[in-house]
Amino acid sequence: MTLGELFTKLRRLGWRNGLGLIGYHLLPLRYSTPCKAWNVVRVKIQRWLRTEHVWGMPYRYYLDPINICNLHCPLCPTGLGILGRPRGYFDLTAFRRIVDEIAPYAYTVELYNWGEPFLHPDIVEMIRYAHSRRIAVRLSSNMNRFSPELAQAVVEAGLDRLIVSLDGSTQETYVRYRRGGDLARVCENVRLLVEAKRRAHSKTPFILVRMLVMRHNEQEIEAVRALANDLGADAFSVAPIFVDTTDANQVAEWLPIERALSAYESTSAPTNRWACAELWEAMTINWDGGLSPCCWVHQKSTDLGNAFEQPLREAWNSPAYVSARRAFARGGPKPPLIETVCNRCQGHPLYLKE
Repeated sequence: MTLGELFTKLRRLGWRNGLGLIGYHLLPLRYSTPCKAWNVVRVKIQRWLRTEHVWGMPYRYYLDPINICNLHCPLCPTGLGILGRPRGYFDLTAFRRIVDEIAPYAYTVELYNWGEPFLHPDIVEMIRYAHSRRIAVRLSSNMNRFSPELAQAVVEAGLDRLIVSLDGSTQETYVRYRRGGDLARVCENVRLLVEAKRRAHSKTPFILVRMLVMRHNEQEIEAVRALANDLGADAFSVAPIFVDTTDANQVAEWLPIERALSAYESTSAPTNRWACAELWEAMTINWDGGLSPCCWVHQKSTDLGNAFEQPLREAWNSPAYVSARRAFARGGPKPPLIETVCNRCQGHPLYLKE
């Protein structure tokens, strides 16, 4: 992004909101060390070169605490009951061991993926432990399950960033996608957290209200932005919805009419490839230890290894990970050592727009 493009984006978002989002993304730097910084340099160079083996470690981690949710969103594998992995939650002892293993390299831990994090009985202790190991902790929630006690505990535990999923300014619009949710309850729970921050004189967690833009709510962006501001959120952003582009019904029902709000240049499935960042920079660990190639892949059958059965450094350059990286080799895909889901990847539409 050029400097001119940055200023254009800041004007579009609003200067206060735009600068807040910049701070949101820079927040993990407070946990930097020379070791972590050098690791990032090595990894970035190797991603640019698209090496099969990576002689650094990931610096972004998804540790999915639970793959159970209290809502039934119609485009989510969890909500549809097609996740392809047994339901469960991360054992706290195993979680601490994993955090100890990644602490020398990790800038961020994303404590969410395929479930509602606040349903995990030990989520506060998980936040506290990762924070104690000098890792920025980010969590995304539908905020339908919360309490004053939990609000205070989350602030005291050191949560750095919270994404609140809020996709409508009225209950009718909101529940169209967040099925089983209650907009009034979400708003009240966000206010509880804002008040807990105020009482503790804490700037964290940074609260970002994020709106998935879909056909039925694309006219409510400004209304949701105003609602986020009224709730006391630190920033507001929009995100595109992802659909099966081969399903005409999904496209017609969910993709916004305004193309600028869509993740897709067209309704055709993307076919070109890019240097996938996840296979060099990030690691996704499910509650059962399964290592998914990225946070978009959810089936247990596609795991590249298991964090409970081998050291992460060993798994990182295993035949499975090497084969996955071969799919994005310079000059075109190379034959894999073993077949992985990455060899069939059609690409992430957001990357294809860059």
